[in-house]
Amino acid sequence: MTEKDLTKAESYNEWLAIAKQIDESEDKMSWRKQDESDIFHSQLLREHINTMQELRASRDGQRLIGVVQESLSRHSWELNSPQLYTEAYSGTKFIISEYFREIEDSINFICDHTFPGITDNDKLRIFQEGNRIHGNTALMLSGGASFGIYHLGVVKALLEQGLLPRIISGSSMGAIIAAAACSKTDEELKTFFANPKEIHRVAIKVHETGDILNQGSVMDPQQLMEHIHNNIGDYTFKEAFEKTGRVLNISVSATRKRQRPRVLNHLTTPNLLIEQSALASCAIPGIFPPVTLLAKNKNGNTVPYMESEKWIDGSVHLDVPMQRIIRLHNVSRSIVSQANPHVIPFVNDEKRNGLLPFVEDLIASTLQTQLLKFMDIGVGLSEKMPWLSIVDKARSMIDQEYRGDINIYYPMTLASVAKIVSNPTQEEFEEYIRKGELATWPKIAFIRDQMHLNKVLEGCINKIKSR
Repeated sequence: MTEKDLTKAESYNEWLAIAKQIDESEDKMSWRKQDESDIFHSQLLREHINTMQELRASRDGQRLIGVVQESLSRHSWELNSPQLYTEAYSGTKFIISEYFREIEDSINFICDHTFPGITDNDKLRIFQEGNRIHGNTALMLSGGASFGIYHLGVVKALLEQGLLPRIISGSSMGAIIAAAACSKTDEELKTFFANPKEIHRVAIKVHETGDILNQGSVMDPQQLMEHIHNNIGDYTFKEAFEKTGRVLNISVSATRKRQRPRVLNHLTTPNLLIEQSALASCAIPGIFPPVTLLAKNKNGNTVPYMESEKWIDGSVHLDVPMQRIIRLHNVSRSIVSQANPHVIPFVNDEKRNGLLPFVEDLIASTLQTQLLKFMDIGVGLSEKMPWLSIVDKARSMIDQEYRGDINIYYPMTLASVAKIVSNPTQEEFEEYIRKGELATWPKIAFIRDQMHLNKVLEGCINKIKSR
């Protein structure tokens, strides 16, 4: 078995079976079996595992709570290193998986048993505080025009493993995928993915030459809106949240220079229409016209939102709105699915270590810094020469952070770039989804471990509240 065989897998379980065979043949399992590591305190981790087992056996709830809290505080961040998940295909060191199982067993033990001096209210407070400190996980979908379809495969792979984060953000085409995911229940999403031929995939229609001059844009926004409506439906941000419990975030950029880009969601703009917001996030200047956002008023009628403002592609200023999402939703871990062709050449491969990758990253960073300094001149001149405002937008695109804690990249080729602004055939559409799945499967072990504690704590919180 070789790495090429992984691309032939038809499901995650099949991919994992092949990954284990490769790890066996390359002796990676020996690394997984060894406790020792210079990334985390393996000896202390083993001591905490043994202590939790002993305290459960002796039913010492008070001390068990203290050890769990101390252990999570001590180990959470060091076990968040991507390096622990790049050595072997099939997963990280077995001691880490064992540790997460012990934490789960201990939290459930505390939740399900009674101890002197510890009430259900005490437990609820401890679990809620632990969940708040641990933080949430967010999935962030980039722009990328037609390549954004690849995000569907990412969502599908995570959904099938029960790992689709509750908090999802999107820009441009990523906004359409995020909106589709957040406006459908799990069952609706499973039906959606089970019938790929029924998914509306025609988003692009080029204007006739005369219409381009009249409309001021190359593409027909009505065709894009038809695509958005068929895949999302008619919801406000608040309505979608109440239906699915998922938190949709769409980033849009203002056309006026001094207006800040916005992250739209059920907290900041509850009554805004998702369809129109996704359309605005796709409005690439010159390709699609700027959009006036719409909202529902208290009578349920559709009215303009900030009527004097028009909005454009969220990728221009805020492709991956990391800091906004962190502040709004208590996010401590991010999964970034990146499909922007202008970004992927400049993001480092987490599996590559050594001098050459370091030098390549140093050169790319230096070039970026020098280019930004040069563009600052154009930004200054744009005050007197408005036609130079495009430099400001280009600078914003270069100066963004496009990476997260866990990164999933679209497998870009020169041949594929020619199809970036085109409607895919049914075969191409399904291939995009498959490539999204293949890119996500190697990250499943990392994502599962990072999301595991939230699921356990939330399960116990709900259990105690229902008593």
